Amino acid sequence: MRIYAVAMLLTGVGMLSACSAANSAGSGASVPSAKTDNISAGTDTILTEPAAKKPDTTEQPVYSLPNLNSFTARTLDGGSFSADDFSDADITVINIWSTTCGPCIREMPELAEFAAGLPDTVRVMTWCIDAEYSPDRSQIGQFMKDCGFHGITLTSGDGDMQTFLEQLQYTPTTVFLDSSGNLLSEPVIGAGDIEIQYTAKINDGLTKLGKDTI
Repeated sequence: MRIYAVAMLLTGVGMLSACSAANSAGSGASVPSAKTDNISAGTDTILTEPAAKKPDTTEQPVYSLPNLNSFTARTLDGGSFSADDFSDADITVINIWSTTCGPCIREMPELAEFAAGLPDTVRVMTWCIDAEYSPDRSQIGQFMKDCGFHGITLTSGDGDMQTFLEQLQYTPTTVFLDSSGNLLSEPVIGAGDIEIQYTAKINDGLTKLGKDTI
């Protein structure tokens, strides 16, 4: 996997592991404004980093999120994805992020590497909540490709997905779903050690489902 020269966040933000999500009831919701520094892979501009925020190193509280049993979503490549498609895997992991969330962007290569090593019964997807109105929307596809992520990226949806978005408080938030779109555990909130945290959540879910662990 390629190694990235990622621009540092402004002084004092380096320990920040999560960003406040933009709660949006429609596609016109705003997201935090981006500053002019860029994330680069070689000489290619990828995505902009967010404006500075006061550091918050405390563990984020767990909060209630709905199941994703009924929805139809658009995908970054112009396709569609519905709740029925969860049946293609025992567990689906969805990493929810935005283009203005520095921790989200920094962890994406690690997420891609983790996803590539999973069996077919466990699928990793992402959901970029500002993909359809971000100033950087035209660069998201290249960013994901450069990170080595080849899975599905959702961009927007209706039904349970819209309800979920309205209740989302932080990015990144990662959820672990069964083949019907039911949450198997509490979400992982904020960036951390993906290999350790996600493997534990996946194995716990597989055990609950009576499946072999990874």
